[in-house]
Amino acid sequence: MSAPPLDVLPGLRAAILAMPEITSRLAPYNGSFSVHTRRPVPDNAPYPMVVIGPTIARTDDDGLSDFRPTVVIDINVYGPQPDKYRDVEAVAELIYGLFHRQASVLTIEHYAVTDIRCTGPSPAPADNENRIGRRVTLTIRLYAKP
Repeated sequence: MSAPPLDVLPGLRAAILAMPEITSRLAPYNGSFSVHTRRPVPDNAPYPMVVIGPTIARTDDDGLSDFRPTVVIDINVYGPQPDKYRDVEAVAELIYGLFHRQASVLTIEHYAVTDIRCTGPSPAPADNENRIGRRVTLTIRLYAKP
């Protein structure tokens, strides 16, 4: 008996794209918005952008007949300084509010989301005089019964 496949990235991206308060502050990209689930992001991806993942840590609190993974993942928001400083901060706050203790906003194939806890926003990697970056870290607890 093995755990079903686990991929949280599509669900996180879909939840972010479903929130107009966030997408209205992001650059358009490839028929959608600049929300990415891989690193490095494409060279032509415009700012402001959201970068989801990869997974930082995964632990399992499984029982004898169930699977209960916990996934820790960062969502980073980037934009040019100083032009988009306030937009980047606002998007990071909106992402925090979207997910913190709001398990029902996230759909993960094969799993029920039992809890989401967020920390941040805090400075993200590459936060410097030319680019602002803010990070929100999510701890997502899931449940799958075989």
